[in-house]
Amino acid sequence: MKETTYKTIQPKELNKDFELLSDEGEFITLKHLRGKNTIKIHSPFILDEDVAKLAGMMPDGSLIKDLRRIYFGQDKDLSKIYLFRDLLIKKFSPNNKVFVGRGNAEYRTFINSTTLANFFYHVLKIPKSDEQMNVPQWVFNSPDSVKYAYLREAFAMEGTILKNLYEIRFITKDNLFAVSIKKLLKSVDIESHITERIGGTPPTLQYRVSIYRRENFERFCNIGFSLPFHRERFRLLLIKYHINKSFN
Repeated sequence: MKETTYKTIQPKELNKDFELLSDEGEFITLKHLRGKNTIKIHSPFILDEDVAKLAGMMPDGSLIKDLRRIYFGQDKDLSKIYLFRDLLIKKFSPNNKVFVGRGNAEYRTFINSTTLANFFYHVLKIPKSDEQMNVPQWVFNSPDSVKYAYLREAFAMEGTILKNLYEIRFITKDNLFAVSIKKLLKSVDIESHITERIGGTPPTLQYRVSIYRRENFERFCNIGFSLPFHRERFRLLLIKYHINKSFN
């Protein structure tokens, strides 16, 4: 049965790891028990499309293993840097700065916040940098619109459409992530296949999630693509397969 309501986090569910500093009814201010910085969130906290976007972008990010920093880097589309920053501010109102700048090889945004990093880890179930990436369970238990938002950003990070327009492909080095992406696609009626490959620099074992066939491409319109390059190639794929449908 399809879920139709958002999953929520009630304030009492946060008592184990966070101290409630203020309760304004619609909003609460939290601090991690070992942290100094605060966040201000809706009460209850709604696991909506914006939160799913943040989670879906984390394959190109990093939840530093000491749980003191959240980092996101991107060299394909600078707008993703500002999207990540803006969503952090919109959903969490952190009381310290979210930095944006240019690193050695990519643009980046990051925040030094033990409170927010622990919220990502303990509440949103985002893996740390020394753990395998995975789709959080709450995404599976959410409405399709939340699943679509997660997948759209995940494919922006790790996906592509082959030049000959016969395959939508997702690549990851984490087997657990590949399996969970396949499962999430299946939950929105899209069939996919996992194969192993050697790729990257330096060459390492990777897992390829491949989507074929017209009916799956048509259903992928509900997910769509957010990067201009992907959007144009997907438009050409739809033309090739005579799919007359708009996409997100």
